[in-house]
Amino acid sequence: MISRLRILSGLVLFVFVTGHLLTLAFGLYSIGAMESAGRVLMGPFGNPVGGPLLILSFFVHAGLGLWTVFWRNRLFSNWADAGQAALGLAIVPLLLPHIMGTVVGPAMTGAHVDFKWVLAVYWMFVPHLGIQQVLALIVIWVHACYGLFLWMQVQKWWGRYATFSYPFAVIVPVAALLGFVESGKILIANSGDPEFMAPVREAAAAYGSVGDTLNQIQSQVLWWYAALVVVILVARAIRLWGKRPKISITYRDGPTIERTAGVSLLETAQSMDTAHAALCGARGRCGSCAVRVLEGHENLEPPGRTETETIARRSLPDGVRLACQAMPAGGAVTVERVFDPTISPVEYQELLRAETLAARDADAAPQSEGAA
Repeated sequence: MISRLRILSGLVLFVFVTGHLLTLAFGLYSIGAMESAGRVLMGPFGNPVGGPLLILSFFVHAGLGLWTVFWRNRLFSNWADAGQAALGLAIVPLLLPHIMGTVVGPAMTGAHVDFKWVLAVYWMFVPHLGIQQVLALIVIWVHACYGLFLWMQVQKWWGRYATFSYPFAVIVPVAALLGFVESGKILIANSGDPEFMAPVREAAAAYGSVGDTLNQIQSQVLWWYAALVVVILVARAIRLWGKRPKISITYRDGPTIERTAGVSLLETAQSMDTAHAALCGARGRCGSCAVRVLEGHENLEPPGRTETETIARRSLPDGVRLACQAMPAGGAVTVERVFDPTISPVEYQELLRAETLAARDADAAPQSEGAA
């Protein structure tokens, strides 16, 4: 359930961010085009249903991400995983000024905030916030695309859409940045026109009375956020602290790894630089980290729901466990890897398709014999 909620909430946020970036891209034409595009692309999140859904998705996704950090036995499985986590943690500090200015500020003042006001803040009044917003855009997009990639690359339909996804991941943020720059140039070029700048003056007058309050709220949120992250890391350290039994993990083709219990088979292997496939980032979704347990079944904790469902979905045979989910409780375990540690997402998808076709043919054969 936690994995599904993370995926669903992440998809909602990804749709919103994509619509936001595509709206910025219309700045290549005009600021008016941005306003019109925003009403269409971001309209689904500006109503009594879409707005709360977006806010709920943000808190669910962020909360479950921190919850996952707390329950991880090994904080990061690789550098990409560490980078993904760091980008996720950086989103709140980078995005908070934008939220304060476009959500909290209007709620406090009743002011109407349009793209002219936002662009004026970033290009004329507080330019360093414009740079911060560009950095936030890059961080959010990379974090979102990598998380989405980890989920999609292990789906059977991924091969049909992979070719189109890579250009999309590049074109959207580049077009948004170009639109942001071009619309900024349009704003500056017309900054001397009183009629053009009227919405900016009205918003500036409304924000003048709450500027200090917004800054105080922002500082408090940042402190509480930093404290929450520290508390989670400390709580995780306390959870892992204490004496634990020794375990011995032997791979049939080598090596033998000895350490204390408390981490999964995959985390144990990675801690000793033992090659192991884990295409979904050790989230229990793909099954590429599967191992055949040769000895020591009784020394592994029983499989949980995530592992059981993935094994069934991938039609893995009896005696197979997911290395990212299987937890040695103590003693010795002997395993062998089911898949090549260097298998690529494309090779894995081809293997899954071949197995699906074989299973389909096997199911059709008895029916054909019965008909005969």
